[in-house]
Amino acid sequence: MKNIPFTSALFLMVLLSFMLGCQSSSKEASNTDTQSIAYNEGLQIVDQNCISCHSPNANRNNRIAPPLFAVKNHYLESDRDQEPFIQSMSSFLSSPKIETSKMPRAIEKFGLMPNLGLSEEQYIAVATYLYQSNLDKPDWYEAHHLKERDLLMKNSTPGTENYLKKGMSLAQSTKAVLGKNLLTAIKTKGTDQALAFCNERAIALTDSMSNELNAKIKRVSDQNRNPENQANADELAYIAQAKEDISSSGKASPQMQEIGDKMVGYYPIMTNNMCLQCHGNPASDIDSKTLSMINSRYPNDKATGYSADQLRGIWVIEMDK
Repeated sequence: MKNIPFTSALFLMVLLSFMLGCQSSSKEASNTDTQSIAYNEGLQIVDQNCISCHSPNANRNNRIAPPLFAVKNHYLESDRDQEPFIQSMSSFLSSPKIETSKMPRAIEKFGLMPNLGLSEEQYIAVATYLYQSNLDKPDWYEAHHLKERDLLMKNSTPGTENYLKKGMSLAQSTKAVLGKNLLTAIKTKGTDQALAFCNERAIALTDSMSNELNAKIKRVSDQNRNPENQANADELAYIAQAKEDISSSGKASPQMQEIGDKMVGYYPIMTNNMCLQCHGNPASDIDSKTLSMINSRYPNDKATGYSADQLRGIWVIEMDK
């Protein structure tokens, strides 16, 4: 076999590298073109189908769905990279379900979004657009979150801020689990039959979350339905103060206390329109079947007569120091 001259070998190497580079560039260009097509298609779908409900210009108090900026931020909390974000988002859009939602609080407030009846490729296009686009932030968004942060810190003292934040996270995680289960029960069985979930499963699920999250978690109220949810003296004192704050300023701040070797956080639970199906005015908000079920399961019930945006009770989160 003849030896190939050095200059010829070098030429062959350069030629091979160029060919491979062209193939790689071609693939990258193809991927870029595909994403560009998906982005543009997603933009059109959002403009035609989504922005009317998820507009960044809607008034914070009168909007009918969360702004797209907020939706994207919630998904980015668990899926920072593009591929899992698109997978997660498009999967939910193709089959909206309470149990797979990343925004249970939004579902409580606005209800579950409808299925838009689009193709899988179109849902992927929407998710691609949302991930890649710099979405408009509502004017009220920053002020709202700064206010929430200020409320969280209002009743904290040096050394308790981290506990207050951790407790809030634990309360929200537990609320999400309970909320998804309750909404599923209402959707599949109706409000009256969903009471069985509250009666039989809510405390058990809360206890399960306590074990999972390594903290003692409970819900209590001064107007309890289940006797096991009756607030004690310390909790009643916080509830009374929270009601005063809501009456004067419209908001109640969480609070952290040091009790023995534990840090105990109190976090308000406010009513929304969905709550009124079971906790509203018996004459106007609660249907007869549901009211009959309440009277049957909770003969000493104190938890009706609420209107929206009232203090229903509190989360109590007990953590080790």
